[in-house]
Amino acid sequence: MTRRNRVLNIALIGCGGTARNYRHIYTQIPGAQLRLVVDAVEERARDAAAQLHVERWSTDFTECLTPDIDIVDISTPNHLHAEQAIAALRDGKHVIIQKPIAATVQEAEGIVEAARETQMQAGMYMGQLDNPLIHDVKSIVHDGKLGRVSAVHCRAATTRGLRATRDDWRSSLAKTGGGALIQLGVHLLNAMQWLMDSAIISVMGYSKNMMSENIGGDDLTTAAFELSNGILGTVSSSYCAPGWSLSIYGTGGYLDIGGSAALEMQLSDTHSSDLLNYDSPGEVQRFDPPFERKARHSLDNPFEQHLAFVNAIKQGKGAPVPAAVGLWDLKVVKAIYDSAQQRRVVDIR
Repeated sequence: MTRRNRVLNIALIGCGGTARNYRHIYTQIPGAQLRLVVDAVEERARDAAAQLHVERWSTDFTECLTPDIDIVDISTPNHLHAEQAIAALRDGKHVIIQKPIAATVQEAEGIVEAARETQMQAGMYMGQLDNPLIHDVKSIVHDGKLGRVSAVHCRAATTRGLRATRDDWRSSLAKTGGGALIQLGVHLLNAMQWLMDSAIISVMGYSKNMMSENIGGDDLTTAAFELSNGILGTVSSSYCAPGWSLSIYGTGGYLDIGGSAALEMQLSDTHSSDLLNYDSPGEVQRFDPPFERKARHSLDNPFEQHLAFVNAIKQGKGAPVPAAVGLWDLKVVKAIYDSAQQRRVVDIR
């Protein structure tokens, strides 16, 4: 029986953190079944199994290396991603990995190589791509309604660093591979490259820990970058001040998504979709948040990434966001850190 015609069995590794927001989707996907949940904290694994009505739970990752498991979702601390993903790939499992792909570029390269060698699919979960609004924005850009784009700006920040404790793995430079930029900024760096259909090829950054004494990595990073198509941009990430935003500027207008997901834009043409109705070319229009975050992880959302990954496996297709994309995003992050340390422009290879 082919994968298209049988139920795919899924193991979730890491039940807390971001996984709490989406883990229920695996109990709803037609042709798939959540068979195993694993967490280092026994109570969390047991509670997740009860809430999701899953019979098997464990604190041991290797429990997923059994013949009945087809897909492994890895939502564990960054420093565990490579070891777990490579073991699962070599055991004949497909894997989907929470961002960032790993704590180091060398580890990320190991994942990509293991997927190539085993011919199994290794994919990434990048949270911005669940958002239907981001897909609407991409259509606006590619339809030329902003004219020729020249600049992009993004910011991903919280005050988490001010409240951090030293025993949290997110506070460890060794376990995360950085700080605010690798944990938060990587989302929008990925989204900007996807929106522009262009890779970041050089960066110049400043990065420091200004206020978060329990964080081992950065709590404040700002960088300028150049995309391969010539567009210039900036990214800012922080653990010591809040605020999320994404802005795109072109010869025909601009578009700005604020931290509440409210949207302001000026376009050169009308735009109509299920989310937006812009009807006054050349004028600024503002829109309330068109899509609630909690609704993203639903079968009603055609862009839900876990659903998309499972369906791709069923159909014998490649991962919607391949691990190679996660590797490049990590190279961008590490290049920004290197630039800040070396006080120079860093080209990315």
